[in-house]
Amino acid sequence: MANLALLRATEVSNAPSPALGACEGSVACSTCHVILDPESYDKAPEPEDDENDMLDMAFGLTDTSRLGCQVRLTKALDGLTATLPAATRNMFVDGKKPTHH
Repeated sequence: MANLALLRATEVSNAPSPALGACEGSVACSTCHVILDPESYDKAPEPEDDENDMLDMAFGLTDTSRLGCQVRLTKALDGLTATLPAATRNMFVDGKKPTHH
């Protein structure tokens, strides 16, 4: 799963609680908000401005919060631990299924 976005990795690996990703990774929501362990956060590239803007709307924001759609799984992040916040904010209507573009 090298260089795959963390969001996609949770989907393809059948993780017990995959991140939501309501916007399909287009950085238009914060439903894939994850909290990285401090060591992995420091190894990951800095978030871009659009990611920071979406994180401002995330529930339970921490110093090591990232959007799972923006964290690429690289060799440098081997051993990464990501946890999901207690809740998410989904601006989409409940039950709406995202469509692929």
